[in-house]
Amino acid sequence: MKVCFFAHNSGSYKNGATLSLINIVEELDKQGIEVVIILPNKSVKYPIQGQNIKMIKVPSFSMRTRLEDYSLLNKLKELIKIIYNRFSIKKVLKILREEKPDIIHINGIDSEVGAKAATKLGIPYVWHVRQLLKEDFSVRLHNEKEIIELLNKSDYNIAISKTVKEKFDNLLNNDLLLMYNGIPLENYIIKDKPSFLSNEKVKILLPGRIVAEKGQLDAVKAIEQLVNSGINNIHLIIAGNIQDMNYANTIKEYIERNNLNNYIELVDHVNDLKKLRKQCDIGLICSKKEAFGRVTIETMTSKMLVIGANTGGTAEIINDNINGLLYQEGDYKSLANTIKYAIDNEDKMHVVINNGYVDAINNYSITSVVDKIIKLYQPLIK
Repeated sequence: MKVCFFAHNSGSYKNGATLSLINIVEELDKQGIEVVIILPNKSVKYPIQGQNIKMIKVPSFSMRTRLEDYSLLNKLKELIKIIYNRFSIKKVLKILREEKPDIIHINGIDSEVGAKAATKLGIPYVWHVRQLLKEDFSVRLHNEKEIIELLNKSDYNIAISKTVKEKFDNLLNNDLLLMYNGIPLENYIIKDKPSFLSNEKVKILLPGRIVAEKGQLDAVKAIEQLVNSGINNIHLIIAGNIQDMNYANTIKEYIERNNLNNYIELVDHVNDLKKLRKQCDIGLICSKKEAFGRVTIETMTSKMLVIGANTGGTAEIINDNINGLLYQEGDYKSLANTIKYAIDNEDKMHVVINNGYVDAINNYSITSVVDKIIKLYQPLIK
């Protein structure tokens, strides 16, 4: 079997969708399946390891655009992208004729290139729907109608959560298969992890790209409320690449203005997230709406207490007071009260943390996910 993956156009390999592609590809390679990956962004290097994996760069444009931008300039950009991608499709067609893949697997809703090439050559294709777009990235598609038509022509569409499935079920004629993401769990297990609240300070970690959709400012305000209520042994680490400088500056100014420098630390360009997790007691997921929530699973596997917003994929993974805690999204007071509840109920949190760990190990293995994907492929192979 030979599978050709179309990666989505991202400025970094560290985002959840691309990491999931890497995990799937490496697991397919372990199972002896040959893989070709078409990379649309020539500047991004994928740290993929495997014997039967080939990466080919064919630059193309993402068809995503800012939600509110309907300007004439943006319309011109759309036209340029469409024309450029037509040339990309021609290059892809040549590659596919040479490589002769049995299946095409499109990773994320980004452009029409992979689906159009598959359709022209009559190669079966599977489309992995990984983003909500509007709700989690504040973007829309230039050519949404065209991509919806191509999604309807695919052999299978995979939704990574009920939240994603419910949205796209309303847009598509064919039903989406629900398949939660898997991760290489062994990479996130922390040996000799200190027990919950064993440090002098309660250490809290909020990882993820720094944009308004990730809700870092809510966490900052929650810490402020806790400090003002007399809880001084607390420290929040906000760790992630700054993608919205205005938002990052708003956070920094708020910290300075309210004298929170001793309680909140902003870390850009994190090289070793696992090391940070070993030091921390609680992991926060403050996103407005996650399509899935890979970081939630990573946090559980790291034997940290996960506290997440009660929306989207986060609320599907966290069973409140069983394997983690939920708070009201967008309500920093609710978040502060939930953190205080965790601190005040230390013994119970030990049980919740262990439940989260067991749940992650039992339900989110990359091996089991890839086994399901292979079963999808098999009846499609000519």
